[in-house]
Amino acid sequence: MNKPIAVIGSEGKTGKSVIAALSARNYSTRALNRSNIDLESGHGLEENFQNVAAVYSLAPNFHPDELGIAARVVLAARNAGVPRLVFHSVLQPQLPQMPHHVAKSEAEEIYINSGIEWAILQPCAYAQNLTAAVVANLPYSPEARFGFVDIADMAQAAVRLLTDPSTTHGIYEACGPETSVAEVGELMGWEVGKQRFKSDGSYAGDCMEAMFEYYELHGLRGSSLTLKMLLEREPSHAVSALKKSLRF
Repeated sequence: MNKPIAVIGSEGKTGKSVIAALSARNYSTRALNRSNIDLESGHGLEENFQNVAAVYSLAPNFHPDELGIAARVVLAARNAGVPRLVFHSVLQPQLPQMPHHVAKSEAEEIYINSGIEWAILQPCAYAQNLTAAVVANLPYSPEARFGFVDIADMAQAAVRLLTDPSTTHGIYEACGPETSVAEVGELMGWEVGKQRFKSDGSYAGDCMEAMFEYYELHGLRGSSLTLKMLLEREPSHAVSALKKSLRF
């Protein structure tokens, strides 16, 4: 039997999607979540990293200890003899205007210097983050341009990085075709509105406020060429992804 691939955050939408994509291709998986690991202390990591083929690593959204989590994952992976790490980062992590992007960039360095085979996936925001309710109360300009990625495309790309040795030591953007929320809303038949977001003073709140301010000015765009290469087909447009998810 092939060794399993461990997926951190298996109860979240990203982890669930990666596990589903691996299972669809007949890879064995090991689901890691709060029931068997603690990312804040590292408890359970080394034990659950034993005898795996690879680890897909991601931290909870807007976590204030992104670097600590990366360091604990890498240490446990070294101790357990994990042969391969794939880190779920974010598109354009070098942008200083968004603190959580900078944290991802610094975490990437920990994986790159881990001494373990690594690959890094940098996805744009998921198309599936857009709902009628979100679009009706958008905290940034509806005209801002994005490379929203289908979460299923992201997961398929993650499988490629986890299982294809030719992707080793590579950093891969995952962007879909460029669009805007205004265009998506029109094609989906959703009312588009705007409402300013104000932080509640927490780290996550401050990160989100900074992110939406950046989106207001710049959106978040990237080339879809890398994702096309990983998928060996054209990436899905945000509207196609949403219609598939909502079974239009």
